[in-house]
Amino acid sequence: MASSSSLRSSEDVPLSPWLGVWAIALGAFALVVTEFLPVGLLPGIIRGFGVSEGAAGLTVTATAALGFIAAPITALTVGKLDRRTVLLALTALVVASGVMSTIATNFTVLLVARMILGIGVGGFWTVSITAAAKLAGKDNAHKASSLVFSGISVASVVSVPLGSFISSHYDWRIAFAIASALSVLVLLLQFYALPRIPVESGTSAGDYLRLLKSPKIAAIYLTITMIVSGHFSGYTFVAPYLQQLARFQPNVISGLLLIFGLVAVLGNFLGGALAGRNLHKTVYGNAVLFFAALVMISALPQRPLIATGSLLVWALSWGVAPVATQLWLFSETQDAPEAAQSLNTSVFQLSISAGSMIGGIVVDQINLHAAMWAGTAIFLLAILIVMLVGRMTATHASHSSNL
Repeated sequence: MASSSSLRSSEDVPLSPWLGVWAIALGAFALVVTEFLPVGLLPGIIRGFGVSEGAAGLTVTATAALGFIAAPITALTVGKLDRRTVLLALTALVVASGVMSTIATNFTVLLVARMILGIGVGGFWTVSITAAAKLAGKDNAHKASSLVFSGISVASVVSVPLGSFISSHYDWRIAFAIASALSVLVLLLQFYALPRIPVESGTSAGDYLRLLKSPKIAAIYLTITMIVSGHFSGYTFVAPYLQQLARFQPNVISGLLLIFGLVAVLGNFLGGALAGRNLHKTVYGNAVLFFAALVMISALPQRPLIATGSLLVWALSWGVAPVATQLWLFSETQDAPEAAQSLNTSVFQLSISAGSMIGGIVVDQINLHAAMWAGTAIFLLAILIVMLVGRMTATHASHSSNL
């Protein structure tokens, strides 16, 4: 069976291989900052281009939609191409997107820039974890992977509150200018620090087919879809929601979103600890907690303490979710982990796109409040699917014990 991006020992490891790993991790940081800036910038984008909340949400949807398409295409097309070259090209796309967003003269140009970023997002997640693990060596692969994922976590803390703060006090374009400058610095670091990163074989279409033939793995991907889309259906519009319904001031919202990010990082570590004890119970319990938080913030946004408390529980659950579901998926895909990661990237980006689009449609057709309820309804489906997977596991275990 052709395995996904099988790696061989490299003769090109630099004197300080961890410098290359850090360059990849900083690439993840710059990419995620650029991807999620619009969540905090929505009020400024709405004012700047005179578009609706739903239309402005397309700045998130467009990136995710192209990321969904780019992930499998990148995995299937890069083959044995030097991963250094691939990573440099993808980071260059992030730079180009940031510059275009900064100088966008109309909303259409901004959307095109966000689509270019989507190609970089999907491609980057397809090759970055494997490349970092290759540089660190087999004994330190898990440390390298954790470092790259930490770039994602820290960026999620920085991006939304940074965007919200800048949108409240300055021109929203300044945020994209800062992101562009950061991406240029990362590109220069990668050019200097990354050695050649050769691979022996690429991903085949058969790898994907084998994964999707498993009902349990397909159900896990569907669970990830519901969790991520439910989150982004509400979170894409969380800044205007807190401003218009909870009546928080812009500076308070910026602070809350910063705390949201910090609590989400705490959730990353908590998710890893809990998942080590029981993967399925962690995913199920977290989905229930997530659902409860969304119910409370949807039902009682006018009560500041309840809205704030619900937002923090939401943040903790969101931090747990990607770690727990990633480990859950990994435990079931040992025969093709890199193909599974590529498909997970695609599913994740599709879910961001679907969630933000559903939220945008609901906002435009009904109202802002309804977008939060839409996310709540999607999460109810996630709980039901996790319960179904639990029954599938129990049935399989019972059948195995009777053999």
